[in-house]
Amino acid sequence: MIRHLLRPLSYLSIEHQLKWKVDWIYPLLLAIVSTILIFWLKQFGQVSLYSNSGIITKILGFVQVLPGFYIAALAAIATFNKTDIDKTMPAPAPKIDILVQGKSVAIELTRRRFLCSMFAFLTAESLIIIVLAIFATSFYVPFKEIIHESWHILSSGLFTLMFLLLFWQMIITSFWGLYYLGDRLHQPNP
Repeated sequence: MIRHLLRPLSYLSIEHQLKWKVDWIYPLLLAIVSTILIFWLKQFGQVSLYSNSGIITKILGFVQVLPGFYIAALAAIATFNKTDIDKTMPAPAPKIDILVQGKSVAIELTRRRFLCSMFAFLTAESLIIIVLAIFATSFYVPFKEIIHESWHILSSGLFTLMFLLLFWQMIITSFWGLYYLGDRLHQPNP
């Protein structure tokens, strides 16, 4: 049951030579730069993270409308009536492991399967970001009281880095999905 609930995250296990950069390197670089900038500006009292007008609340306001759009894109892709979307992607095609009769088998992905996996992942990731943002803004004050003062900046910095990693990962993957839906899907294979 848990495996089924976590299946939208299987997008991250798709194997392709460039995909790990899109999934991890670019979002991590943006998260590091964003976190450093936020904490540098906080020294001057210019940036609020957890307040009602803080960055996390503003990100929450933006992200909370996205799951509906991602689900609509997922439904459109799943029912898209174009035959070449069901052909295996050009070499080197992305691969994912699936269970077939209890055994793990690597399969090459079609554009439909790749995009369905991508938008299922984006839906799940946006929901995770929403929950994290709600918890962060709700529990910031109690956690600040529990955690020793010497750990405030480190714990807040680590949370901010992780939160922004997920946020930038969602943004970059969204742009990659838009590229596929708006352009690549309509191009002939080489």
